[in-house]
Amino acid sequence: MSEGGRSRSSLSSIASDQNENWYDRSIHASLSSPGSASSHSTKSPFRATPTISDMSEIRCRHISRTEIDISRKREIINSFEETINDMHCDGLGNTEQCIQDMLKKRELEEELEQLEDNLLKMGNCSHIDCQKHHPALTNTIVAEKQVRSTPPKDNEFKIVPPRKVAKIKKPTAVPEITTANKFKDLMELDNESTISENEETKIQIPAINLKIDANYNLTLQEIIKLYPDTQNKLVKGFISIQATSNDRRNSIIDYLKNNNKEFFLSEAHADRPLKVVIKDLTANQNKEELKQILEDLNFKIIRINQLRNYRLKTYHPIFLIEVAKTKNHLNIYNLKTIKHLQIKVETYRKKNRATICFKCNGFFHSARNCQLKTRCLKCEENHETKNCTITTKIENPKCINCKEYGHLAFWQGCPMFPKIKNHKEKPTYAQKLKHNLNETRKNPPTINLNPPNNDNLKLDLMNAHELFNALKIIKETLNEFPNIIEISKKLLNCTDKQEKLKLLLNLFN
Repeated sequence: MSEGGRSRSSLSSIASDQNENWYDRSIHASLSSPGSASSHSTKSPFRATPTISDMSEIRCRHISRTEIDISRKREIINSFEETINDMHCDGLGNTEQCIQDMLKKRELEEELEQLEDNLLKMGNCSHIDCQKHHPALTNTIVAEKQVRSTPPKDNEFKIVPPRKVAKIKKPTAVPEITTANKFKDLMELDNESTISENEETKIQIPAINLKIDANYNLTLQEIIKLYPDTQNKLVKGFISIQATSNDRRNSIIDYLKNNNKEFFLSEAHADRPLKVVIKDLTANQNKEELKQILEDLNFKIIRINQLRNYRLKTYHPIFLIEVAKTKNHLNIYNLKTIKHLQIKVETYRKKNRATICFKCNGFFHSARNCQLKTRCLKCEENHETKNCTITTKIENPKCINCKEYGHLAFWQGCPMFPKIKNHKEKPTYAQKLKHNLNETRKNPPTINLNPPNNDNLKLDLMNAHELFNALKIIKETLNEFPNIIEISKKLLNCTDKQEKLKLLLNLFN
């Protein structure tokens, strides 16, 4: 693992001369402290002074432990980063679990910075025999020791004749085995395609949703002429135009505005504000004052709304805050008090229903991204609903979407109101078993402990006796006609009526 092109082991050698005296003083103080074991020794009244080798070993141990801690912290941070990225790709970036993981990652990064500062303060390892921090130096020392294991003596030196001298053999280069791969070019194409796909998936460009009109085909033709890579598809009654870059997206938006086309913009996940609710404030809290308090704490506030009860026409002491995503936007969860009152900051739980635009009263987009014509919810004129002159209750309202009377466009029973299905997860085997056990405990099987009725038993026995008597009579009657089975077989194959009658008469012969 590296930090800006440097390895962890090289971090110890970046500041070799920084604070070296401070670390030496700390080691001297730890070795010569009056509470150490050497001060209580009975063998010698003097304290043992630490040698240079002892100090270097202690420094090497401290550096090694710090490097191990740094590597562990980095592994944990990388795992948190992978889970957070997966949540963002799945659209779960504003969930409570994702926010908690981001806060934990921030704490781990601060601890990692503290460990790296400590490693810089320690300086480089001065222990020469350390194979971890000085591998090249230790290898050369070991090699010299192996070569010079026996010191040469002038008396034993002998001149070797040329014929006994070992000849220096030139190393022969072994040629590499060449293989022929017919599919090498295809493999390179696959690698290039995978790299390009990964680069495209990293860049997420929001779509432009064009309203369908009579000349929508001509509009798409002009866009395709300018940018052939643009993809168009029908999504929820609008044409979704997907550009390949932000510059092309902006130029397409300018083209649609110049031609007075109606559309709305999809919003990127990074541009969407963080929605939180602040509880336990007074119900008459001024929104502008609350916005100023939060902006003084370096939060960029987009909008503040106070939740209200539409049936009772009263306001709740709950404020919906939209915070722009900046470097410190997650710190809003750390707020504990506002105006000396203890508060709670929680993630906004959105209802599972279609979003309504306050500008055009359409669905699946907000007013800040809407470029459609303004429509009033009450009178269908070209102004916003809040600026409408109708302030009283309408007895028989008309829906601007389905053109029917009796309801407004935001009524969920309207045929034009989008129906969002709640996909329930299938229960597991354990959940089904638990449900069946609870049902059996609530409704245990009943056991009939009452003795059977004797009158019913007597009637059943009488009916069985009569049946046996009838079978006995039928058997005795058949015994009087011993040839009935033979005649029945002949009747089966006979087709003439007279012959059948003769066969039946034979029964009585």
